[in-house]
Parts: sequence; structure tokens; C-alpha cells
Amino acid sequence: MSTLISIIDKVNNCGGSTANTGKLGCLQVFGTPLSVILTKKGYVIPKETDFTLAFLQTEVQNGNLIPLIEASSFEDMSSEDTFSTNAAGVERLNLQGLPKYKFMFEEGHEFYRQLSKLTSFKSKGAILIDDSGRWLFGVNADGDYIGLTIGQINAEIRKTKVQGGDAESKSVTMQFLDRLQWDLNYGIIERDLVGFTPSDVPTVNGVNIAFSAVPADADTTIEVEVLLSSDNSSVVEGLLVDDFLVQVNGSTVTPSLLAEATPGNYTLTLAALATSDVVTVDLISGNYSIIVSEDVLYRADILGSATVSA
Repeated sequence: MSTLISIIDKVNNCGGSTANTGKLGCLQVFGTPLSVILTKKGYVIPKETDFTLAFLQTEVQNGNLIPLIEASSFEDMSSEDTFSTNAAGVERLNLQGLPKYKFMFEEGHEFYRQLSKLTSFKSKGAILIDDSGRWLFGVNADGDYIGLTIGQINAEIRKTKVQGGDAESKSVTMQFLDRLQWDLNYGIIERDLVGFTPSDVPTVNGVNIAFSAVPADADTTIEVEVLLSSDNSSVVEGLLVDDFLVQVNGSTVTPSLLAEATPGNYTLTLAALATSDVVTVDLISGNYSIIVSEDVLYRADILGSATVSA
């Protein structure tokens, strides 16, 4: 740390700096970004982190990361640097342009609904992954890894298919705010050093929970069906009793048994219910609302809810 008197009014150079411009060694490049992992504001990955799929799964589960994997197309919408010109025709840098990227997805309406939730300003960062599986991170002053700073994220209006034209799609745009971070303070990990592909990155699948039958007075079991939100048809199999959060009149109760009579249909055993009790069923894993079942992540979009009949 320097004292004020030693640094005030001091100019180290007249702009620019020395640069190593030799071309020996292997060239490191970054290709077309087709995947982006949004990071929670202020999120930091310490440089000593063991970067594995298990680590990513945990970070997605606790809400630090939101993966958007394998867009159908990418567009660079970055603004150009602008210059002012004096009377003698001499140019001077006036404003540095900012990067802005557009990712287009053709993934169906449930995915489009989820994209719409991402519109925000200065709430997230971004880790980029190119079409060859390289990862690009921002680097902070401590040498730890962060998401590139994002300003506006905008989920654009869904494009409807025109007969004989392009498929239906929805795009999301991101403007990056830190030009110094973009030009200097970043790092790239090569695909062969990561050890997995973008498609391996765990993403969260929404599910809908619905009661198969309305419970009655004195019942000691409830029956629910768990389906994927994407089509409200595909069943979610293999869940365990600890994956369910059951509440009666707002108080959590612990089911004693779970049976899966048919795929995706679960019977939970609990204390006897009474007329007019309100029963809700959600998914839970410890303190997380996202559960892991057979290496797949699930979160309930629609909770099961029923009022006990007489």
C-alpha cells in the first residue's frame, strides 16, 4: 500500500505500456462462444479449486451458476471504439466500445419461458465456452476466477416460425461492462485440460408435481405424480423419500416411507391427515431446492397442493 503523498499527481507514463509481441510457442486462441454459464453477482472461484463436474454440479445446485449450453447460433453485436477528430485532423480515442453477445436457442417453449426469467441489469457475470470446449473466465486482483462482468441481460422476444422460413427461436443478449477485464484480465482453459465437454455440464430440469388423488380425512398416505415441465408428460423416476419436502398447513412433516408404484408415481406415508388440512409437496436436498437424482438435477416449477376432503 502506498501513502497518498507518494502517489498523488504522479503519472507513470504517457499512456500505453511495453508489450511482449514475440510469436514463439503455441498460439492460444478462443473460438466461437456457443455456451455461457451465468454466475451469481460477486461469485468467485478460488484459483486452487479442483475444477470438476462434481464441483460444477454443487455450484449449480446452490444457485451460483446457471448454465446455458450449446446455443444454435452466436452473433457478435459489440460496439466499435469511437474517436474525436480535432481541427488538424488528429484523432483521439473518445470512447471504448463494449462487447455485446447474442445467443440464439431453438429448444422449445419451456426453455424459452426460463430464458425470460434472466432479463436483468448488473446482476450476473458470465463464463464463456467456445465451440471447441475452451473456457474463458475473468480474473480478479487476487488471481481468482470470476464471471465476466455483465450489464444488461435481455431475453428477446420469441421469433415465430414463418412458413418455409427459419425455425422458431428465442435469443438472449448480454453486454459486458469491463473493457479492461475483456482486454487483459481474463484466462482461458483448453478443452483437453478441462476433461469434459460443455454438454456434460449439469443443468437444472424443471418438474411439475401433481396429486394423483385428493387425500381424505384420516388418510396416512398421499399419492403424487412427478413429470418434466418441458412436456408435462415425461416421468421422473427413481426419486427417494429424502428428495421430497412435505408440508401440512405450512409445517414440515417427514414421510416415513416412499413407494414408486409405477414410474413417476409416488406414494408417501405420513401421520394421519384431517379434513381441511392443506398438503403441499416440493423437492428438497438438504438446504437446496434443486435435487440430484442419478446425476440429473431437478427443481419443482409447480408444487403439488391439495386440501384434504372429509
